[in-house]
Amino acid sequence: MNKLIVALIASAFATAVFAQDAMKKLETPKDKTKQGEVQSATQAGTDATATQEQEKKGVAEGKGAKGTPKALTGTKEKQAATAGTTSKEAEGVAGGGRAAGAQADKDKANKAEKKPLTTTKEKQEAVEANKSKATP
Repeated sequence: MNKLIVALIASAFATAVFAQDAMKKLETPKDKTKQGEVQSATQAGTDATATQEQEKKGVAEGKGAKGTPKALTGTKEKQAATAGTTSKEAEGVAGGGRAAGAQADKDKANKAEKKPLTTTKEKQEAVEANKSKATP
């Protein structure tokens, strides 16, 4: 039984060697140029993969440092950072405050213009107008 297994392995090995030898004899210059193209493309892909790995490391380092505050050593740096933050906050408040203030002024003006409803018809129209505003 052992001799049979050894014979099968030897024949498989011999067949593989013969097939490779036969292919070398049949190889044309066109095949060799194609192999060269494939090898160069493989090498370029390997270089690109290495570059991508370096980029990933750089991105990871950048993300890690993103949340950490920068050390402000000088007073001028601290003043500049404070002034920049303060001006941004003031712009946000001023922009929203102006719009809200203008609307409030209009509301106050409309309240001053209200007339007393004397007739029943005026009262009914006012009620209908409020109902249409209340329901979407």
